[in-house]
Amino acid sequence: MWYYVRNSQRIGPVDDEKIVSLIQNGTVVRQTLVWKQGMQDWCQADSSELADKFSIVPPTPPGTRLTAYNPTQITFEPDSLRILWIWYVCLTSIGAVLAIVLIGIPALIAAVVINYILLYRFWLLIQDGKARTSPGVAVGFCFIPFFNIYWIYVAYVGLAKDINLYCRERQINCQPVNEGLALAWYILTLVTVIPYAGFITAIPVLIVQIILLKQFVDTAKEIMLFKSK
Repeated sequence: MWYYVRNSQRIGPVDDEKIVSLIQNGTVVRQTLVWKQGMQDWCQADSSELADKFSIVPPTPPGTRLTAYNPTQITFEPDSLRILWIWYVCLTSIGAVLAIVLIGIPALIAAVVINYILLYRFWLLIQDGKARTSPGVAVGFCFIPFFNIYWIYVAYVGLAKDINLYCRERQINCQPVNEGLALAWYILTLVTVIPYAGFITAIPVLIVQIILLKQFVDTAKEIMLFKSK
């Protein structure tokens, strides 16, 4: 009987037939931590006696849209994420100070563009077939009126959850993104659109977003370094 780890939770026991089906549907991947009685410690699935089971995973049918990571899709360097974040901080700060006299509006617009560039890149890095959305959809759906009230939760809070899961399954040594902070940012963002209340939360939501984006940048850089090994 097997046990495996998903979303930081130990799941099991499951029998051999079930664990094979989990491998086939992508729930258990090569980097998933597994254990069964007789093993000294938890290890990655592809380092256990399950290693040969991954050879029976059926190929993707022709015409099926692939969401797994493709190295040729990554055309940016890890340091570019930090540079974009610095630009975001500068433009947001300038825009927030000068927005009262409208001069800061172009700076805020530029900051929003950089924010979505970063969001696209974060999602691109974790496309392993299990991410809850694609980079294009993550960004594009944020512009759909009313629906984006929900989708922003998926795009940012969902990203925090998925990027942390991606790192845990691969044992990437990095500080996880604070999922509670992501949720707090989402709630503040909702409050900001409320008349009058927005004057109180506008600055806090920008500060929290700067911190949150920095955590995403740090984690994304570690993922890129892991992929380059």
